[in-house]
Amino acid sequence: MKNGKLKRVGIALLSIAVATPIGLAAPASSAPADIKVGVITSTSGPLKSYGDAYTDGLEWGLKYFTKGTMKVNGAKIVLTKKDDGGVPDSAIASFKELVGSGHSIIAGTASSAIALGLAPLAQQNKTLYISGPAKNDGITTAANKYVFRSGNTSLQDFAPLAGLRPMKGQKVLLFVEDNAFGLGNIAAAKAYLTPQGATFEEIKVPMTTTEFTPFAKQAADAKARYIFIAWSNTLNSAAMFTSLRQQGVFQISRPVTGLADVATYNVMGTIFEGANAVLTSSYFPGVGKSAIASALASDYAASGKKEGLFTPDGVNAAQLIIRALKSNVAPYNVDKAITNLEGFSFIGIKGQTTVDKTKHYLIQPMYLAALNKAADGSYKPSLVKTIFNVKA
Repeated sequence: MKNGKLKRVGIALLSIAVATPIGLAAPASSAPADIKVGVITSTSGPLKSYGDAYTDGLEWGLKYFTKGTMKVNGAKIVLTKKDDGGVPDSAIASFKELVGSGHSIIAGTASSAIALGLAPLAQQNKTLYISGPAKNDGITTAANKYVFRSGNTSLQDFAPLAGLRPMKGQKVLLFVEDNAFGLGNIAAAKAYLTPQGATFEEIKVPMTTTEFTPFAKQAADAKARYIFIAWSNTLNSAAMFTSLRQQGVFQISRPVTGLADVATYNVMGTIFEGANAVLTSSYFPGVGKSAIASALASDYAASGKKEGLFTPDGVNAAQLIIRALKSNVAPYNVDKAITNLEGFSFIGIKGQTTVDKTKHYLIQPMYLAALNKAADGSYKPSLVKTIFNVKA
């Protein structure tokens, strides 16, 4: 009798389950888990303007390329932002924390010293790391498949100098910050210009320097044909360039340097007035002609933002992140992400861009620029030359 009751109860429960309205039934499959992406870069300190431009570009790009959904294949991209302040130890701690909390991809940093420290951590933890504006050529190598970059290398910065003449037998003074960025530029300069017959003298300025006159005098005494200046610290760059001008360096040596951020145009234009400066550039607004570039310009204008030197690096990072996740969620696999990225070719803010299959840097356009004085006394950049498909 008891067994008969149990059977009848079981049948009744089964009937209730079958009769449950479809709207109340549990879904057959849940949405893919969120994809956690960590962003480590400077939002304080000497590289703040670079980090801000990069982060703005990254966030804009993720929204633009996902049509505002922040989703890829149904999985939501969730950003966790960490300020490295330009301090390697802080960035390393943040990287370890992000890996430990399940972040699948980590991007960012404008500091070469930091990126060089994070690259081996990516390899050790089998985590995809997409470096930001940091330029040192050693950040991406064939030996570390887990690291890609969304900016350019130091060696690529030299591509616009291909037509610089004469070089054979000429002295080039390398005036740099004594850090990973500056040392990377020394290595790139020698790799690029030594085959052309240039000779070199180096002045490495300690990062703690506040009085630049002694170094500027040393630069004047070198009497080089060219002075190549590699400087990233936005807090003291004006003081450094002013000291060089005051000591008459630009009357002796033709300056060669990178066109910095928009905020520096008037200062740089004034300092280089009459110096016939050679300005290389990885980007300045208005050069790229594409639907993406037009959309960015329109959205930034509407929100009152200005494009920075490293805005494209952030937008590139967004495109690389989305590509890494293509058909690669639920579950995410880092080796699949790497395969997705190697050789990936896309139209970015600057135009045609391709990920090198072996060293994971971006083959991209680079520029030779000039600063011209406008009628209102301000300085505006103009394009002198575009060099397409620049390799490192």
